[in-house]
Amino acid sequence: MREVLENMSEACYFVNSDWEFEFINKSAEPYLKVEELFFNKTKEELIGTSVGDVSAKYIDAEIFKIYHKAYEKQKPQVFEMISEYSKRWFEIKLFPNIYGIFVAFRDITDRKESEKLKTHYEKLNVIGEMAAGVAHEVRNPMTSVKGFLQLLAENEELEKQKPIFDLMINEVNRVNDIITEFLDIAKDRSENLENSSLNDLIKAALPLLETRALKEGKLVELQLSTIADLHIDKNQIRQLLLNLINNSLDAMNSGKKVRIMTYEANGKVVLSIRDEGNGIPSDIIDTIATPFITTKDKGTGLGIPICFSIAKRNNAKIDYTSSPQGTTFNIRFSK
Repeated sequence: MREVLENMSEACYFVNSDWEFEFINKSAEPYLKVEELFFNKTKEELIGTSVGDVSAKYIDAEIFKIYHKAYEKQKPQVFEMISEYSKRWFEIKLFPNIYGIFVAFRDITDRKESEKLKTHYEKLNVIGEMAAGVAHEVRNPMTSVKGFLQLLAENEELEKQKPIFDLMINEVNRVNDIITEFLDIAKDRSENLENSSLNDLIKAALPLLETRALKEGKLVELQLSTIADLHIDKNQIRQLLLNLINNSLDAMNSGKKVRIMTYEANGKVVLSIRDEGNGIPSDIIDTIATPFITTKDKGTGLGIPICFSIAKRNNAKIDYTSSPQGTTFNIRFSK
């Protein structure tokens, strides 16, 4: 039985009633190393060591309460948890007996991320359907309002009020832009996919970005590697580029830099946009892809959700990291 457990594909270990490791199989060893439980010890040296001595972050955590509950009640437990060390998700199965607890676990991070993305896109689809349903009804009266405002703005007797009319017209245009962005989120797929060079798209957009950056005393730096052409919608990817890079410029003070990189990794073509801003606030970092979440006074909170939708329609996924030293967005395209 020990030989079977040692060579099974599922990671497992056994802790005795004193919470000491008595057994760790081969599949569990790589995970425990990542979880920093080994502390330069071999698997053999870990045997006989108390769980509390090598996993201090879990001593007062919910996971230990579940372990104790399983042992005290002698009932199996199944639960999911995110690691305090590697920040990856695991499914944990506890099988207690009078001698201790047999623990089997597996990494479910990819599944959790897929579920999170699925939920996110379902929310976007609902919002998009709502937008498509009301867009026509909203745009018709807004077009009439705009037309009459333009007539009033040209009336010589109301010349003094022209700045007010212009402001109102701009606000009507802003409403129309928001409706357009809503409809962009609603799209399920791209209709103009063609083989294109991502590097060429970046170079073509660079002058527009550099003009703004130089005006604000900021820099845009390119680090483009040789990459495969992609089957993408050039206009949509250009919009994604402009949205993300303008966001980066918005987040930075004068003298800072945005770095745009392309490279291939793990069978993907990666577009990476890294800024030197102050990072995404911790209270919204997990929800920035949700519509209307924004830190900008005049922002709509639709730019990032649109980027996620564009990525999905162009066979890509977006991940990001952020700290007080800056934020990095990675768009990973399947070749």
